[in-house]
Amino acid sequence: MADKGKSVSYGNCVICGREALSKYGGGELTGIEGPDAIKLKDGQHLCGACVRKLRLLYPLQWTFDEAKRTVETKDPLWELTGDEALEADRQVVPYREDLREQYGFHNAVFIVDAMAESPGGFLKAPLVSVFGQVLYGTFYMQDEVTVISGGKEMKAPVVAVEEYQFRIPMSASTLKDRVRYYADPATHIGETGYPIQLVLQAKGISVKAGDLIVKD
Repeated sequence: MADKGKSVSYGNCVICGREALSKYGGGELTGIEGPDAIKLKDGQHLCGACVRKLRLLYPLQWTFDEAKRTVETKDPLWELTGDEALEADRQVVPYREDLREQYGFHNAVFIVDAMAESPGGFLKAPLVSVFGQVLYGTFYMQDEVTVISGGKEMKAPVVAVEEYQFRIPMSASTLKDRVRYYADPATHIGETGYPIQLVLQAKGISVKAGDLIVKD
């Protein structure tokens, strides 16, 4: 694996022609840190920006391992050829508009897989860790979102965006430590096609698999 402080060049991106850079070497999935350049099936490459664009059509495939209590991911982009990536690029915009229409033209939509709750601290609302995947759009810390469950809607602030690694609630002390650790909270985001954890802080949130969290 490459030094995380350096970037490895794979040459030019098959879609945009920009340099395809990898922080990790080998196209490791970086999740919440932002997409890395990847190698395609036929040896051509996508830069991180084009990986981000094609995630709408090719979201990460992920499963929760009950034994290990962790998420295992598989990247369908690795199975594309350069020609298939170019064709996918032509399909992204109309597909995005169809998806936005399907979900009521919200700016971002997140589909729930599971949730866990922990105390929010002295006299504060509980922290609700909601695990799932971003269907489209981007979620940031301090966004106000709408939780849609059972025909009911509820507003809540996003106090953290984290990788979906373990189905465990985030405690108030852990949240405080994590936010202090962020070098730049504005880059700690949940993007289209990635499994993430949205940490909300509000009373009365109860969601189940298939429920939605949306942003306008």
